Amino acid sequence: MKRINLSAALRACADDVVHQKLAQQVGLPPHAIEQVFASSAAILIAALAARAAEGRDETIAVFGALMSRTINPRIRDECATWVESTGKLKELEHAGFTLVAHATGIDATELSDHVAARVAVPAQATCALTCVCAAIVGGLIKHHMLIEQADVSDLPGLFAGQLATIAEHLNDDSIDVLGYLHADVNAFLDQVSTRLTSVTADFEPVRPRIGEGTTAIDAPARSQPQPQSHIPAHNRYEIGKVFVNDIRFTSAMQPSQMGPVGPAAKRGKPTSRRTWKVFALTTA
Repeated sequence: MKRINLSAALRACADDVVHQKLAQQVGLPPHAIEQVFASSAAILIAALAARAAEGRDETIAVFGALMSRTINPRIRDECATWVESTGKLKELEHAGFTLVAHATGIDATELSDHVAARVAVPAQATCALTCVCAAIVGGLIKHHMLIEQADVSDLPGLFAGQLATIAEHLNDDSIDVLGYLHADVNAFLDQVSTRLTSVTADFEPVRPRIGEGTTAIDAPARSQPQPQSHIPAHNRYEIGKVFVNDIRFTSAMQPSQMGPVGPAAKRGKPTSRRTWKVFALTTA
């Protein structure tokens, strides 16, 4: 899969025209919106990478959230249209809030409060912009993976490639928000990078991409039992006999027990229950 710089892709997608339209919607100057997007994207990508680094199952959960129908893979071309009306902007904000909750296990307000304090922007406007930014970043990731015909096994490598690009927008408080007890940016990046490499190895051997043909040479290999089935890069994908489909369900988000201590656990905050449209596991 080709590499992508998500920070650069976000800047190209959320250009000056988008900043101007958002400025009219939220009542902030365009340069403040640019700062919020830069900080929000960095901590969001860090949160996605950290969740995926916790293991194979967590990576699959992140992949499922990114492939949700609420995430628009055409956002790169449609971004200006989505932010010019209040109704569509609310839809984008809702999609981003849902993505953060189910892909990272962190409430979006935790991330946005940190961004608001860092860039000195009102918390309410920052929360809305953080969720909008999350929806855009999610759409960019989804578009890239679909275009590249990638699958869930490519996700850890995609996130690992972003760590160097987001480092300058993170500080020790950012790492604390993500739930790491030892808040140190360099240590966090090194640890997540190492874990992502390990998670990538858990998906080996690499399965064929969609559209790739097979040859007679592959016949003996097909007669051997395979540890994992082919995983298409679409909303409905297969792992053995398990399928993921969009339905509505009530979820109480809890921090992972496999990885670092989450913000909710560290601070003793009760976990809210919300009903969102995401994915569920059903057997074939």
